[in-house]
Formats: sequence, structure tokens, C-alpha cells
Amino acid sequence: MFTKKLLAALLISSSIAAVALAQSGRWTAAEVKAASGKEGCQQLTALPKHLKKKWKLGFLNPNKGHPFFGVWSGAMQDAAKFYGAQFVEADSAGDYTKQQDLLETMLSAKPNLVGNGGSGPDIYEGLAARLQEVKIPFLGMDNGPSEYSPYVFGIPDFFAGKTGAELISKGVEARQKVDWKGKDLFFIEFTHKGVPACANRTGAAAKAFQAKFKLDKAHVLLVDVATGQSATDGIKAILAAHKDATFAMIPCWDGLGFEAYNAAKDSGREKDVMLVTLGGDKPSADLLVTKPVGFYGYVEFQPYCEGWGWVETALAILEGLQAQPYQTRRVTTQADIDPRYRELYGEPKK
Repeated sequence: MFTKKLLAALLISSSIAAVALAQSGRWTAAEVKAASGKEGCQQLTALPKHLKKKWKLGFLNPNKGHPFFGVWSGAMQDAAKFYGAQFVEADSAGDYTKQQDLLETMLSAKPNLVGNGGSGPDIYEGLAARLQEVKIPFLGMDNGPSEYSPYVFGIPDFFAGKTGAELISKGVEARQKVDWKGKDLFFIEFTHKGVPACANRTGAAAKAFQAKFKLDKAHVLLVDVATGQSATDGIKAILAAHKDATFAMIPCWDGLGFEAYNAAKDSGREKDVMLVTLGGDKPSADLLVTKPVGFYGYVEFQPYCEGWGWVETALAILEGLQAQPYQTRRVTTQADIDPRYRELYGEPKK
């Protein structure tokens, strides 16, 4: 009885808080969820419906032609429009070395805050340092911390890697009861050590998986594309060295994992690998919905909500407000891809 009363009190209190928030002239979580459409994004900060000024946000996109980064772009434009801010964007088209020059061009538009995404410190530190010179806040996205900016935004890397390890562990345990029973098990970490977010994500995944299955160091393998070795060459060498073994694989991003998976498939070894990716954009969903052998699922980063959240966080900085960290706990596997796919993209093509 006490629990029911307490629950009722909490519900009433929550309702009163929501009404008070709406009456105070701030966007509510329900309004943000509705405005972000099918993604139903989580609100990171309750922004005022009338900002102090029409803030202008600038973003240096890594590559708008890439599925994940293209979704970032669309979400940022949508969120800026919703909140009444201006948004200017420059497309690096896959070449991060252009970003310093693109920044100088962007500065002529007089942005109030600028960010970039998915780069290593060799890129973002220079951008942040330049923006510090002109007294414009820098809010990187999926980069890591900067010496020149107090603001960090993006996927929680260690949590994402650990979540990926937990997900793939379920798949491996199921396979070990059937066709993987009694076989030698390895974990392969596909990463890019030049990007701190990558090293943190896949490193956390490797550590969690190793502990779960009590693997020794010899059974935790690394393919680092920052060394010049491709995922294809790395997986082929590993498969050739371990002809009767099984392999759990987690890459830093979806495409890196698919490169390794396709190489294993071309070698006739797809039954010996299990892949979980970190990202879960539309190409990942397009593949998973076909239920391929060896692709168990992904940790869904929801790039649309990440892009929306970047705008919210940037505006919170300019408005002098606090914002919660971006978080995603959604995982998608072959068992639940069908309804999730229809929810996001409609009926899959046959």
C-alpha cells in the first residue's frame, strides 16, 4: 500500500513538474520527443522557447555523403530550426585536413559556437586552439577532450564498448552450446588508435569480453588500421593462423567491421565469426534485416539523436545552462531488427 501511494505521489510530482516547465516558457521532454519524430530523442536540457538571441552554430562535418555523418547533418538542421537558431555547415567530404581552412571560411559567418566530429587530436586540437584565439566556444563531437576547450560531447565511449561486449557475449554463449561447442575462442578488436574515441570504445569492449570468457592475452587480438594494415588483411592473416578457431569481433565503426566480415565470408569462414558493430546506421540495418550468418547485431548510437543533442548542448552552453551527457542504451539484434527497421525506415526491400 505504501509503495502504491509513493508511486502515485511521484507521478503527481512529475506531472506538476512538467506543467511548471511548460508554463515557464521552456521546452519539455515530451515536446522534444515529438519534434524529433520517429527517433523520439531524449532531451538533454530544457531550453527556453525564446533564446537570449538568435544564436548561430557552425559545424565542420567529416563527410555529409557518409550515412552516419549525413544523419548528423539533417538532425542538426532540424534541431536548429526547432529551437530558433541558425546553423551553418561545411563539408570536409572525407578529408579532415581541409577543416582548418574550412574553419577560417566559416569564421566569416560569425558563428557563436563551432564544432567538428569524429576526428583525432591532430585535427580537433588545432581547431579548438584557433577558436580559443577568437573567443568562440568549441564543442567537439565524438572526438575526446581538448586542452583548448572545457566542453566534450558525444557517445560515452567506454560504456558503448562495454555494451557491445555484453551484447556479443550473449550471441557467443548461444553459439558455444551448438556449433561453436569446444572450439577455441578469440576476440578481435578492430580499431584506429589515432582516434581516442576508437581506442576507448574497442579497448573497453576487449577488456569486458576478455574478463567474461576468461581469455588469456594471446586470445585477444588487435587490428589497428592506424598502422596501415587494413581490416581485410588483418582478418585474413588471423583466419589463416587459426584454421579451427572461432572469433568474436567488435570494430570502432560499422564499416570497419563489415570489411572484416566480408573478408571472412569470401574466405568461406563466416560461420566462424560473430560480429557486433558500434553505430547502427541505415546500411547496418539494411544488412542485419537480411539475417546474415555471423552478424549478430549492433549498439545503436542513434546518429539523429546525437546530432539533435549536439545542438541542444551547444545552445545550453551559449545560454549558460547545464546539459546532461548524451546517452544511448539501445541494442538491436537479428531477433528484433524487423520491427525496429519498420519503425525507422518502413518495410525492408525484398
